[in-house]
Amino acid sequence: MKPFSTQWPKMDWAELLASLPRLEAAGRQPALAGYSRAEIYREIHGQGGLFLAADMADELKLQPGMKVLDLACGAGTTAVFLARRYGVQVYAVDKNELDAPKLLARAAAAGVGERVMPVKADARSLPFAPDFFDAVFCLNSYFYFGTDDLYLPYLMKFVALGGRICVGSPCYREELPPDAPEEWLVEFPDCLAVHSPAWWRRHFEKIRIVRVLKSICHPESRVFWEDWLRYWLETKAPADMTPAELEGLRAFLRMLEHDRENFVSHLLLVAEKMAPPANSPSQHYSS
Repeated sequence: MKPFSTQWPKMDWAELLASLPRLEAAGRQPALAGYSRAEIYREIHGQGGLFLAADMADELKLQPGMKVLDLACGAGTTAVFLARRYGVQVYAVDKNELDAPKLLARAAAAGVGERVMPVKADARSLPFAPDFFDAVFCLNSYFYFGTDDLYLPYLMKFVALGGRICVGSPCYREELPPDAPEEWLVEFPDCLAVHSPAWWRRHFEKIRIVRVLKSICHPESRVFWEDWLRYWLETKAPADMTPAELEGLRAFLRMLEHDRENFVSHLLLVAEKMAPPANSPSQHYSS
């Protein structure tokens, strides 16, 4: 990528926009058929939008009628998407951004009003019965709370045996080195909770009640970052951005410019709950 940020703030915004790839829903995945770019990114924090969400949903092997926990769902865009495209019952959980009446209205407008249940709750204090869910979906938020060694054993109490969890979020290809470039440390200190697929695999496997089926850098990681940046510029002119938005834009741009080997990536993790080994201490946390 050309070093556009060195021209800041007198940049050629049109040239930058033209240099960025553009993802389209058409022909990509059946679940995204008919979705506009605005719907793909509507009220979703972070990169990937429904492009990443659709890939995650495929990994969960969703079937109509399944009960799905959309964990730390924000405004609930993904909850409506999952209910609409896969026929599942979605419990949309978030403690900060969830507006239950607004989400219910969106779900009703999409024809899935009876399949989306907003729940205002902290990820660490879930109001559900043991073995309640068939699947857990978590987009761009798990690293905020899931690095705690005690969290996954707690979460899996609510998942039925054989149920899957899929996490999609920013990651690093490898663990951050001590001399990591400042440009990679976007949204410091939150970025310190961002880890590599290998780290996440070990983190999940050590509790002994999940089988990690996949923990990789998504093959389109770079495109997710660049397309998200492009959508940002398509929908809001720099002249209309707040100083904080402009600074955020500059930080992400500098990160991409300094990451020529795709070190900054996106995690795609899939795991399945299994019975604990005989006489294992983990059996006390599996149900």
